[in-house]
Amino acid sequence: MENMHSEMDSLVHGSNTLFILMGAILVLAMHAGFAFLEVGTVRHKNQVNALSKILSDFAISALVYFFIGYWIAYGVTFFQPAAALAADHGYALVKCFFLLTFAAAIPAIISGGIAERARFVPQLCATALIVAFIYPFFEGVVWNGNLGVQAWLQARFGAPFHDFAGSVVVHAMGGWLALAAVLLLGARRGRYRDGRLVAFAPSSIPFLA
Repeated sequence: MENMHSEMDSLVHGSNTLFILMGAILVLAMHAGFAFLEVGTVRHKNQVNALSKILSDFAISALVYFFIGYWIAYGVTFFQPAAALAADHGYALVKCFFLLTFAAAIPAIISGGIAERARFVPQLCATALIVAFIYPFFEGVVWNGNLGVQAWLQARFGAPFHDFAGSVVVHAMGGWLALAAVLLLGARRGRYRDGRLVAFAPSSIPFLA
């Protein structure tokens, strides 16, 4: 009987890990969509630059979220023995990977908003700051109940804040930060002439589609 319970627990943990991993792969594929969209909406001369920024943003996001951001949001660090990390079929690592794909979406959203207006190094520095500190703080408050905000909402209004599919934690926050960046950097150079909007033809219709 004990062996049966042990096997059932192993099956449940393995299934949970696989389910989270499949979700992480799907969200990771979304970043290809971000890349195609941005590359398809910038001018031909800026295609390589735009794609390089997107790839570099994800690389920086992965490093800073793994070492700093995840710890700020959930109080979990991965400086542990391999046996501890492999517990429950590596569920903790897979969960971190899943949440990393959401965290990396923030700079991807911002990058699309400020296409052709940001220098490479400052954008990477902004990505590191956002994914390591700003986004995890907000993520921890909403998704992990940090600082007691969710408990206060539960006590005050009878229900905590429910974030559907990252609509506020990820997409709205990315939009807010992108809006601030757009207001700071202004319109694309050459976008307006004599007070009139000049349309930029997409560099790649298939990429845009």
